[in-house]
Amino acid sequence: MSVHCQADDERFSFEAFTRHPFFTEVNRWIVERVIGPGRRKIVDLGCGPGAVTKLILERLGGDARNVEVIGIDPSPSALSKARAAIHSQVVRFMEGSAEWVSRIVSAADAVVFLNAIHLVPDKAQVIAEIRKTLNKDGVFAFNTTFFNGAYVEGTGAFWRRWVVRAVQVLRERGIEVKHSDHAVARQFLTPEEYSDLCVQAGFARPSVDLVRIEMPPESMRDIGRFSLFIEGALPGVPLEEGSAALEKGLERAMDETGVCAVPRNWLECVARAP
Repeated sequence: MSVHCQADDERFSFEAFTRHPFFTEVNRWIVERVIGPGRRKIVDLGCGPGAVTKLILERLGGDARNVEVIGIDPSPSALSKARAAIHSQVVRFMEGSAEWVSRIVSAADAVVFLNAIHLVPDKAQVIAEIRKTLNKDGVFAFNTTFFNGAYVEGTGAFWRRWVVRAVQVLRERGIEVKHSDHAVARQFLTPEEYSDLCVQAGFARPSVDLVRIEMPPESMRDIGRFSLFIEGALPGVPLEEGSAALEKGLERAMDETGVCAVPRNWLECVARAP
């Protein structure tokens, strides 16, 4: 990876968004439900810089002595941050992708895949891969706020207005948005579709919960600087211009609506291997 690409990864990463308290809350919600006694081999898939890995260690507490926690991520830079942030004898980080996780680790008691499943093009294949890594009675947990149902009733108009205003900003600057461009961040599934994929992969019918959080303006600005959000909202627009337009568009949308914070749902899903 070139120095220029690495700089773009840093500037338009998801990391700033992960620092908001609600982000920790939605991840802790699911970690507390799947990590506990009997979970001796735990995989943090798509671990990034280690935010969820920390929550897993917190949850384990004094019970961590005979546990192995494996963080897996495709990004060398994210793994470097995770290794620098977490110093624990029970944790190891490995470079790899969700698409071939069963080749990296096997006989796991739990796999958590948080805030990333929406990025996977072939979700059925990845969920089947995760099923292969799990022991009998193992558990697979994932969450996402990029799904069909994320908008709390009555808030969809605000998100649309934000994008419309961002497009308006771009046009004022002589940039057209190519609405026909494909964007992976726009491939939203319903909770029912996710549930069906788990069953098709061999899991028991999962538990599905929606956790509602309030997103303050600072968090919306941060998500508006995330590359995949930019690509989804403004397909074909360079990240630099898209990020600036979303920031200005957010200001206009908030001024017009008087909105100070926007509620949003997180999908939290727990599936068990029979």
